[in-house]
Amino acid sequence: MSQSSLPELRAFLSGRVPDGLAAILGAFAEASAGLRDALATAPLSDLLGATGDTNVQDEPTAKLDAYANETFHRALRLPGVTRLISEEDEAPVELGGGPYTCCFDPLDGSSNIGVAAVGSVIGVYTGMAAAPSAAAPTLGRQMEAAAFVVYGLPTMMVLATGGQVDAFTFDPTDRTWRLTSPAVRAQPAKYASINWMYRDRWSPAVARAVDNASDGLRGRYSGSMVEDVLRVLLSGGVFLYPEDSASPAGKLRMLYEICPIGLIMEWAGGAAIDGARSVLDVPVTAPHQRGPLVAGAAEAVERYRVAYTAPD
Repeated sequence: MSQSSLPELRAFLSGRVPDGLAAILGAFAEASAGLRDALATAPLSDLLGATGDTNVQDEPTAKLDAYANETFHRALRLPGVTRLISEEDEAPVELGGGPYTCCFDPLDGSSNIGVAAVGSVIGVYTGMAAAPSAAAPTLGRQMEAAAFVVYGLPTMMVLATGGQVDAFTFDPTDRTWRLTSPAVRAQPAKYASINWMYRDRWSPAVARAVDNASDGLRGRYSGSMVEDVLRVLLSGGVFLYPEDSASPAGKLRMLYEICPIGLIMEWAGGAAIDGARSVLDVPVTAPHQRGPLVAGAAEAVERYRVAYTAPD
C-alpha cells in the first residue's frame, strides 16, 4: 500500500467522533507535529537547558517544557473546550466554552531530552463541571478520547476513540498523520518495563507483585514513560510504576498521564490498575493528583493484582 493511500487522521476522525472532539484531536496532532520540529532542531535554536523556574510539581522547568506548554495552550483554545489542565500550570485555565476539558502533559519525560524519546499525552474529558475536588471528583471513565505521541524514529501517535485504539505515523513530506496500525490490540506479555533500582523502596506487597507480574519476562526500561508504554502496547509486556517509600501515593499524575494510558490500554484489550482496581475507577479529587500505574497485557497486570492484594 502506498503511503498516500493510508487514511489521514482528519479523514479518519470525520464522522467517527463529534466535530468538537475531532477539532481537539486534530489540533493536538498539529501541535505535536510542530513540537516534533522544535525537538529536532532544539540544539540549534537555544531550546535546550532549563528556564530557571520550577513547575507546580516542584520540578525544574526545561525550556522545551515551557515551549511545549505554550504550544498546546494555543492549539487547544477551541470553542468546544471549557477548561485546560496542564502538568506545567498550577491551576486549571477556565475558558468557559463547550463540554470538553483537555488534560495534558505537554512534554512527558523532558529529563530524557537528547538521550531517549519524549512525548506528549492528552485526555479529553466530559462531565467535568468544575476542576476536580473532593466535592466533585472526576473518573477516568469520563474521557471521550485519549492519545499519546512519541517523538522518535518514526514519530507516532496512539489514539483511543470510540472504544478502539489506532496508531498513526507522522509523514514529514506532506505533514500528515497516516493510519499505520489500525485497531491495535494489546499483545501477550514479553517485556517488563520498570526501574529495578527502586526495589529497596518497595513495600513487601509491591515487591511480591512486581516479581509475580514480571516472572519469565525480559526487562526493557528506557526511563521515558511514553516510549516504554508504546513498546509494551505494540510488542507485548507490562509497564510498572508502583508507589514506593519516596512517593507513597505514586509518582505519575492521574488526569494527564495515568488515566489516558489506562483508557488506551483497556480499549486495546489490556488492563491498567493502581494495584487493586482499574485506574479509570479511581476518584480524582485534585488536578495534579498522583497515583501508581501498572499497565499492559491483561494477564501480566492480573498477576500483579493477585499478588498485590494477597494477605501478607
